[in-house]
Amino acid sequence: MLIKDALKEKISEHNFTQLFKSAKHFREQNRFLAFSHLQDGKSVQEVAEIVRVKRNTVYVWIRNFYAFGIDGLKEKGGRGKKLLISDSEREAFRCAVLELQKGRSGGVITGKDVLQLMRDKYGVSCSLKSAYNHLERASLVWISARSRHPNSNIEAQEEFKKNFENK
Repeated sequence: MLIKDALKEKISEHNFTQLFKSAKHFREQNRFLAFSHLQDGKSVQEVAEIVRVKRNTVYVWIRNFYAFGIDGLKEKGGRGKKLLISDSEREAFRCAVLELQKGRSGGVITGKDVLQLMRDKYGVSCSLKSAYNHLERASLVWISARSRHPNSNIEAQEEFKKNFENK
């Protein structure tokens, strides 16, 4: 069969086992694994059963491979909701949050403060969970103990702890 011979010739140029091992996304790994089995001479039906997809899916992968080469098998971006604060603005957002924290005389900023910052500076209106997700992407996640009042006397508290009797 001409198509099968042409496919064998085209996939023999690549090491799909190595590509499978180096792929970061599971869908890419699945495609490279399928092509590795095709390289070994298995039929499309057998490959579909091995990687647990429908036979038509394997044919779509083959068409993409013919049209775009290896790039046709790689995972493309675009799935999911886009970020409210882009990657290019991430560092500016990080600096703005750190500047907001420095401006505080006591305690730490809260998620509501970050929401307000996002609303004022970036025109982004989102949920509290999204604000925390953006903080995490900017590497600004911290867990702190109970906050201290700025006017508290630490020495007096320690003295109280020493003199307190447990009864």
